[in-house]
Amino acid sequence: MTLYSAANDPGSQRVRIVLAEKGIAIDIIDVDPARLPEDLLDLNSYQSLPTLVDRDLVLYDSRVIIEYLDERFPHPPLMPIDPTTRAQFRVALYRVERDWYGLAREIEADPEGKDGARS
Repeated sequence: MTLYSAANDPGSQRVRIVLAEKGIAIDIIDVDPARLPEDLLDLNSYQSLPTLVDRDLVLYDSRVIIEYLDERFPHPPLMPIDPTTRAQFRVALYRVERDWYGLAREIEADPEGKDGARS
């Protein structure tokens, strides 16, 4: 398996955390989002990161990749067994994506400016 990933991309970091938590050995290719490699452009029509390649399977979007990894490598499980607790966990993840990722993008876009300082 190979993961195309960017160091400052929150989605890439989420996938890397899951890989570490599950102890999955994988080849990680660090890429600059401004200069994606040709092979990634051929694999992923959305030209997005992270992108996971597992034989003939190509996945993008961190949530899709994480669900695949959790199903392919079920131990240790990422999600609680109880449906109520699992739903609460999903809501917490949604809030992180919705609230924190936007702030991180603002800071990254203008770290010294007014918007970056406010964020």
